[in-house]
Amino acid sequence: MKTDLVEIFQTIRASVQPYATLGYTVHENSETGYDLYSEKNIEKDGQKVTERFFAGIYINGDVVEVKVNTSEFSASNQNLVSFGNDIAGLKIDKLDDAQLKEVETLIEIIHVNFKEKEWI
Repeated sequence: MKTDLVEIFQTIRASVQPYATLGYTVHENSETGYDLYSEKNIEKDGQKVTERFFAGIYINGDVVEVKVNTSEFSASNQNLVSFGNDIAGLKIDKLDDAQLKEVETLIEIIHVNFKEKEWI
């Protein structure tokens, strides 16, 4: 069981980093934050969208926040914390193998949603 926030952050970041090779762009890569965006040009409701948040991991106070884009995705039955503006995720202060698998599965589900919507 990991309880050190830096270790939790680094472990989760390591599991998310491979998505950068799948067409996402790293916007923040620091000691306390890592996030990925899709930069595929999309037109939605007559508006051009040039970048879309995909996922991020951040040390915030006494927790590590794992945030994902829930736009056009029903996250209400996933027991996720709402961070507002179509972003939801998890607040983690302890990490074991089962919870890491849960985080990895959540990121994969959001990735599949992005692929289905042709956002990536």
